[in-house]
Amino acid sequence: MLIFKEKQNDFLRIIYKNNSIFRYLHHSINGNIAKITKTFKRKAWNKCTGSFRFRRMIGLKLLDRYIITKFLIIFLLSLITFLAIFHIVDVIEKIDKFLKSQMSLTDVGWYYYYQFPYFIDIAIPMSLLLATVFTIGMLGKNNELGAIKASGISLYRLSIPLLLIGFLFSVGTYFFEDAVVIPASRKRIDIEQNQMKRHKQRKKTVYNNIMFQDSPTCNIVISKYDTKNYTGNTITIQQTRNNILTQRIDARKMVWNPDQNAWLLSDFKIRQFNAEGHETVSSIFTDSLFQFNLRPQDVTQTSLDPESMRFRELSDFIKRLQESGNDPRKWKVNLYFKLAFPFTNFIVILFGLPLAAMREQKSISFGAGMSLLVIFIYYGFIKFGQVMGYRGLLSPMLSVWLGNIVFLAGGAYLLYKIRQ
Repeated sequence: MLIFKEKQNDFLRIIYKNNSIFRYLHHSINGNIAKITKTFKRKAWNKCTGSFRFRRMIGLKLLDRYIITKFLIIFLLSLITFLAIFHIVDVIEKIDKFLKSQMSLTDVGWYYYYQFPYFIDIAIPMSLLLATVFTIGMLGKNNELGAIKASGISLYRLSIPLLLIGFLFSVGTYFFEDAVVIPASRKRIDIEQNQMKRHKQRKKTVYNNIMFQDSPTCNIVISKYDTKNYTGNTITIQQTRNNILTQRIDARKMVWNPDQNAWLLSDFKIRQFNAEGHETVSSIFTDSLFQFNLRPQDVTQTSLDPESMRFRELSDFIKRLQESGNDPRKWKVNLYFKLAFPFTNFIVILFGLPLAAMREQKSISFGAGMSLLVIFIYYGFIKFGQVMGYRGLLSPMLSVWLGNIVFLAGGAYLLYKIRQ
């Protein structure tokens, strides 16, 4: 048998040496087999590594989903708790007013129906803060946070879905406040004025001694104005040039004409002043229409709380004030505040993340207590900035964004200091 195999091998060597076609086929077959083997190994490796990367990617998405679900559950529970506390405290505080005003249960129900959006608006930041602290804290308590860090996922990566939620809540809160909270608050205030305080206070309809700068060269003084019929009595209109009086109109009465979008002046006279100071008086006893920048709502809006005005309403009012030459600084502060304050939701989450991570080294209540302290300091800082803006010590925009800038930098620094 061995002798036969040796003879067979000798025969194949002779053929291989003398036959070029056989050598070509042999090399081709061996080369294709090597290529096929190499390709198969590469595909098998890519399949294995691709499957690993796929599982890792899915794992991160599942982790985000797990954290977001836990966060939203705690947020909803916190929100319901805060809303219940707010309603109970408010009912205890106002139950005497309800009884004295003899309000029916239906009126009380409508009152709290319109109060409900306001309570939601002020409860959202605190609920987001507690949800952040307890979500990260529970992960640390259950040793899940340590396992996540051990797998190579840092706290920075873990915070991305929560910060995204905070940003979405900030944007949504602005529209919710402008479209829902402010209109509902107006109806709630109307119930307070017409139902709860009907025996003590009536809605103001008459305003006295109103001075309005209609333009940089025109001032309007109204001794008495009635908002019911849009009528003013004893009016003085002064026109100036280079701070020198050039014309004065004294009228007994002025009435708003909505069809002509103008004021109808009655029993008035015009007094002209030349460069030498000489006066010329022309008496006109017929009624005449005059166009001014002053509108009936301008008289009452100067006494409105800026918080009860929507963003567009306040923006239009500021524009009219600027066109008439008035100082709109106070109103600009409140306008920019409506844009800056909703970002509280993002900032409290940014601060809550590092404070919650400290719970691994501190007591369980440390993160929650420090977070509540931070949010109260933040509110105080925001109000301080508003006062600075009202007094002109800071620009209107910087005064309301100063608190956001300081606490945003502080929260980012704390998050940076928390190592993986």
